Amino acid sequence: MNGSNRTEPLRLTKLSVYGRMPGGERTTRLEEATLALAPGEWIYVVGTNGSGKSTLAQLLAGLVQEGAAGGYSRGFAGLQPAPYVMQQPDAQLFGSTPREELVFALEWRAAPPERIAAAAAEMLAAVGLREAADEPWSRLSGGQRQLAVVAAAAVCEAPLLVLDEATSMLDESARRRVRGIAERLHARGAAIVWVTQRLDELDPDARVIALRDAQIRFDGTGRQFLYGPDPLRPSRSGAACEQVGLRLPYLAELAYGLHRLGKLAAPLPATAEEWRRSGIGSGIGIGMTGDTSRDSERMASGNG
Repeated sequence: MNGSNRTEPLRLTKLSVYGRMPGGERTTRLEEATLALAPGEWIYVVGTNGSGKSTLAQLLAGLVQEGAAGGYSRGFAGLQPAPYVMQQPDAQLFGSTPREELVFALEWRAAPPERIAAAAAEMLAAVGLREAADEPWSRLSGGQRQLAVVAAAAVCEAPLLVLDEATSMLDESARRRVRGIAERLHARGAAIVWVTQRLDELDPDARVIALRDAQIRFDGTGRQFLYGPDPLRPSRSGAACEQVGLRLPYLAELAYGLHRLGKLAAPLPATAEEWRRSGIGSGIGIGMTGDTSRDSERMASGNG
């Protein structure tokens, strides 16, 4: 692993990770991954279960991977591992309460002692844990424990934050809180790696990395991932989404159907605002929440 340079990208160059199955046979967890993550960049990482996305996320976070071989330079992220949030919170808790968890994180990051208490209190309020700050984990729900883990990762304001399906077990309100915190850190200059299987979370103009069979199969924008490389000629067969084994989000499926019927012109909409501008969104109930993920969930359940 190379040293740190705060202006240089984090780079993986033909990096592979090999492991062993319980029976002893060799397995490839990541195969010749090459990518550069710039300071302040936001990338989404998507793929089916077992595709290698968590292995890639852990590498980007700087977590040691046995059996790794290839080029690896931490660049702006520095030599210290970046805050990394997994799907399950309990394996990541070190303190006895949410407040202790954040204080521990700040001390580990060598925050000035005089600002630790205030920083912890502010972040606990941001994730909705002000009243539960001093409760033991046994009295908190799984969602509350996950919010505490996210708060501890975010409070340090590190140059890189990696969230590995961190919102998958949260309700909609908690997901919005976590997303808002990540967006605020990004606005302050942090790079964000957002691993997800919720494709309606993708920003159409942000970068998406998609994996299948331990290989990076796509590196482009969210719009290209859903609609193909040319936005004026949407192509379901040419888009990477289904090629990597994922299902199209409801609204992308709907856009393809309307386009095929001649009722929706390219470029196809990928956000609530684009649906409203298309003149069709209001007619099918899109835009009532301003959140395409909630709109698509509501329509798919028949409540649109």
